[in-house]
Amino acid sequence: MLITIPDPAFLQPLLQRKSIAYEHLYNTRGQRLDQAKRLPADGLLALESELGRATLLYFQARELFDELHCSYRVLSKALLDEDPLTFVPVINELAQRVRMVSERQFDLAYAYLSWHTSDDYPVMHPLLVALTLTRVAERSGYFDAEATESLLKAALTMNISMLALQARLRGQTEPLSREQREVIRRHPEQSASKLSLLGVMDELWLETVRLHHELPDGSGYPTQVRNEHPGSVLLGVCDSFNARMAQREYRANFTAEQAVKDLFSHGSALSSDFTAIILEELGIYPAGSLVQLMGNQIGCSLIRGETATTPTVLAFKNLPGDAPTPALLDTALEHHKVRCALPRRDLGQLPGLLELLGRVV
Repeated sequence: MLITIPDPAFLQPLLQRKSIAYEHLYNTRGQRLDQAKRLPADGLLALESELGRATLLYFQARELFDELHCSYRVLSKALLDEDPLTFVPVINELAQRVRMVSERQFDLAYAYLSWHTSDDYPVMHPLLVALTLTRVAERSGYFDAEATESLLKAALTMNISMLALQARLRGQTEPLSREQREVIRRHPEQSASKLSLLGVMDELWLETVRLHHELPDGSGYPTQVRNEHPGSVLLGVCDSFNARMAQREYRANFTAEQAVKDLFSHGSALSSDFTAIILEELGIYPAGSLVQLMGNQIGCSLIRGETATTPTVLAFKNLPGDAPTPALLDTALEHHKVRCALPRRDLGQLPGLLELLGRVV
């Protein structure tokens, strides 16, 4: 399979480090590059079969992360502008993009969005929830393609009525106030109302947003009705799981194991089915999780392994000690086994995921 390299400028350091060789590269006419000539400015091609794993992963990540960042910017503008003329078409297009990303590179996409959720929680979080929901909906067998797309759009827009509050909470260190809790309690209905004013006529989309915090046993909010709507139950589970995993200033993030146990303990049979699929698809150390390995190396879980506890980890730090040379490690090997997941705030500000990947190649 061909890998497209639209910007050859970033290849020079890789060529100098011999992470890639000129004979691995082709011009857009399919001709191998001549080392004696300068790199062309109009793009390059490479064959997957000729690249090492780290180099291939880096190329894939550059393209994917650019696409996700573009989606983030488009969603941010749509949610903030609230333009009735463009809102629905833009969300429709974003839903298609998220579905394609889920099908092509779910783990890497989840890693990027999870690792960078704290950069802009009000927008990154809905993208992460939408990605999670797409995978779980497809694996569950409850929903056809049309219903899944409506649920996906509900995930992208579920919090449109409380973006300002979520932005404030990003840096808030004290617990939620009574007024803030009331805004949160009312946001499902207010978001659904706002979506109607923006031209949304898809009843499944609107109903899913309206009910996504109502629970099957009637203990949810805002109206404590018994929720027998599978789509909104699914959205609630995906939202709750990823919210628990996210770093907040006023509390530490959960590990995936803690988040899953919490959801199971409060869940109905239906929500437990969805939670089980999340665990099966993401594992105990989901992509984007901060983990500590047996040798006290710290890294980012990047790709789910053959089992729930053996992801490929991008190791980039020792605890304690100097930073090691970053490396991709197979945690199925005993000496690289994952010891535990770590709260993000224990290590402070962390580098961007693409920057870390760039240190490996």
